[in-house]
Amino acid sequence: MKPRSSSGPRVAVIEDDADLSYTIRLNLEREGYEVGSFDNGHEGLVAVQQGGYDFLILDLNLPDVDCFTICRELRRSSATAKLPILILTARASEQDRVTGLELGADDYLVKPFSVRELLARITAILRRSQGTESDASTYDDGILRIDSRTLRIYVRGEEVKLAKKELELLWMLVRNRPAVVSRDRILTEVWQMSEDVETRTVDAHIRNLRKKIGKERIHTVIGYGYRFE
Repeated sequence: MKPRSSSGPRVAVIEDDADLSYTIRLNLEREGYEVGSFDNGHEGLVAVQQGGYDFLILDLNLPDVDCFTICRELRRSSATAKLPILILTARASEQDRVTGLELGADDYLVKPFSVRELLARITAILRRSQGTESDASTYDDGILRIDSRTLRIYVRGEEVKLAKKELELLWMLVRNRPAVVSRDRILTEVWQMSEDVETRTVDAHIRNLRKKIGKERIHTVIGYGYRFE
């Protein structure tokens, strides 16, 4: 299906769930996006390769072409190497997330999700990819806002109080997204410890952050460290 004429960014949606695809398209168009919808991977891949899209929303479980194959093919071409990609998945396994990010996906969103969160993720990714983030000392994805200058954190518009080390840890994870940050690096940079002697300190601060900003925002990579979602 060809996208309609619009002044907004052009978004390709490759999703075989017709109801979900329709919902995504409807809400994106309401926000001024131009949307092309595809219910199978091959058709969507060809359309995106032909160019003209600014963003790709890609379902992990497609009936014909593997999602990771699509990512790999797009990253191989200079025309689509920097195309922002957001993967949608009903599977929240660590290996799927790591594989997708390693192949060049910019973010992961686990089903079911709210339309508001989807729109916020798209806005944040486009802002980063276009180099229009206004200030390196702030972060705002529509749900979480961090101002490292004033040391203030807001979740859905409500201010949340963080301890100094909690803020430093959160800001470190946000700055390095979507990469995984190791425990050793956290201890070195946040606590100035040269050896991993107090991992329970990191665990306690991660638990506190999850309670305050949402448990889904910080993902544990077992045996290594943490990643900000």
